[in-house]
Amino acid sequence: MARQANLIVADEIYYNLHGKAILQGIYHSDLTIQVNPSFSPQLIFYFMAETDIASPFRTLTAEVTLPGNPPVRNSVNLVPPEAFANVDRSRSRAYYRHPLLVQAPLLRPGRIEAKLIHESGEIAVGAPWIVLNVPLPAPS
Repeated sequence: MARQANLIVADEIYYNLHGKAILQGIYHSDLTIQVNPSFSPQLIFYFMAETDIASPFRTLTAEVTLPGNPPVRNSVNLVPPEAFANVDRSRSRAYYRHPLLVQAPLLRPGRIEAKLIHESGEIAVGAPWIVLNVPLPAPS
């Protein structure tokens, strides 16, 4: 199976004492704004990637581009590839999780672009759109 990645967008992230990530305010669909442009206090783009354990990532950078804004990038801290040398042979995949914080983003309608950049290319990650809430006409 090839390298692949997914994305969850949320308002908040917390970590408990055991290192578990707790996402709050998860967007289940597009991000809807009431006026164009709008501000949000912050957005968390939680990347989830996987690859064959025989081919772990050597470098990994998360990138998000909001409509009309420059890209926001953050390097992912990786377990050294050598750490996978002694894992259980029945394990076939390596998993990576990484939150990318975008502080006080200016939100405009359009497509959010997200990707993971690694040592041999990029993985395009499906991301929601930002849509302008258009009021429905009053019933006649």
